[in-house]
Amino acid sequence: MRHLQRKYETLITILREAYFEKEHAEVGGQWQANAMRRIRGLGPLRTRTNFFMFFEQFFWRLTPATCLLILISTALLFKLDFFPEYDLVASLIYDTEELTLTQLFGF
Repeated sequence: MRHLQRKYETLITILREAYFEKEHAEVGGQWQANAMRRIRGLGPLRTRTNFFMFFEQFFWRLTPATCLLILISTALLFKLDFFPEYDLVASLIYDTEELTLTQLFGF
């Protein structure tokens, strides 16, 4: 831990000296041209494209419309009283017609 503390103090000292020496540093008149030449020499960045990146723009454009449709559908369902008055469990049972006929005829 003490070793890291010494390195930290050395780094702070170097940065402090560099900061105070900036007033005396001389920059040539060609520094802008040299900087731009070096930037152009770096070339374009290589990006990795994946399958989902192609759909990202489409997805974010479609999201507000989808949310709006969900809100409108929900409002219509509440307005039109979509919720049935019978037991919710009955809507989950398959072949409710057979169950009703069995109860009627006593099979």
